[in-house]
Amino acid sequence: MKRISILSVLTVMVLVFPIGVASAFGGNFFGMDSESRENMVNAIESKDYDSWKEAKSDRLTEENFNERVERHETRSEMRELREDKIRAIEAGDYEAFKVAAENWPMLSKIQDEGDFEILSRLHQAKLDGDYETVEELREELGLLGGFGKHKMSGHFGRGRMT
Repeated sequence: MKRISILSVLTVMVLVFPIGVASAFGGNFFGMDSESRENMVNAIESKDYDSWKEAKSDRLTEENFNERVERHETRSEMRELREDKIRAIEAGDYEAFKVAAENWPMLSKIQDEGDFEILSRLHQAKLDGDYETVEELREELGLLGGFGKHKMSGHFGRGRMT
């Protein structure tokens, strides 16, 4: 009985999900209307590079390029700040940490150098693979979430601290 219920739910999800996605995007997936998408598929199926290039060219605009440049620059800045924050934690440099973590949502939990020391120990415990200590220190700082709970900013489960 339980197996039938699970299969029923999965079947409904498989049928309803594409309808929801189509509604949400107004039929435009990845910024393409259905005609452009069909032209690209036809060009690929006929192995016609020129037709494929022509079908794709409507998306190659200066505006799209500028948006990609802006996203790249923003990501690069965020990556630099994250690396600066980690370097400050590893060096035990509270002042440098405050500058690098200025827009970090969890900064409000690091009120003083004592909290920063706990954060440094938490980071080292993470690097050492001591997840029990990580959880204890996380709770001590009042940081939400934990491993796999996706409530804390950062990539704790992916080898990075922030």
